[in-house]
Amino acid sequence: MIRSGRVTVNGRALTNPEVRVHPERETIAVDGQIVTRGRRLYIMMHKPEGYVTTRSDERGRATVYDLLKDHDRWLFPVGRLDQDSQGLLLFTNDTQWANALTDPASKVTKVYELRLDREITDRDMDRFRTGVTLNDGDRTLPAKIRRLKPADGHGVEVTITEGKNRQVRRMMAALGYDVQALLRTRIGPVSLSGLREGDVRPLTPDEIRTLKAEPLRKK
Repeated sequence: MIRSGRVTVNGRALTNPEVRVHPERETIAVDGQIVTRGRRLYIMMHKPEGYVTTRSDERGRATVYDLLKDHDRWLFPVGRLDQDSQGLLLFTNDTQWANALTDPASKVTKVYELRLDREITDRDMDRFRTGVTLNDGDRTLPAKIRRLKPADGHGVEVTITEGKNRQVRRMMAALGYDVQALLRTRIGPVSLSGLREGDVRPLTPDEIRTLKAEPLRKK
């Protein structure tokens, strides 16, 4: 038993000595020195609407961990999707990889399909492309936007390179639009295509490799 030193599990401080750890699956370090190196796991999920991206919820709402089922419950999400949003969500136990993907400097692209309450104007699309001042005064980087062709004409696809909290919804709200549905379809080179709503699967070796290279290409 380790009785001194700062212990971390997958990069997070271990403060409760009674917590169980799994050396074969987790990386354990003492004062920064690795004691055991666990197997790295990389999972993708098609998150449905109505699930919150937390391990547990004090209000009793369904969480994304209810969908992970037999997958390792020590996984943590790489970024988030709010309760009313759906689409691609990544999980891992690789802290360094997750930090690289979510680092604002890496500018990893994230693609969303939205349904708005009304058709967006050309003028507002131009404003979106040059960056939007949010209602709290924060300003976003320039983003891409194009119209989709649903029957009501209210669909758009947007691509951002930041990860501000509820950023896409806040950008549209600042322009006077209500987002009625939001689906994240892609993170970097990894696409949601082929994964049914509510399903999860491991990333392929090629997907892991290309995602790991993505932050390096963006810097």
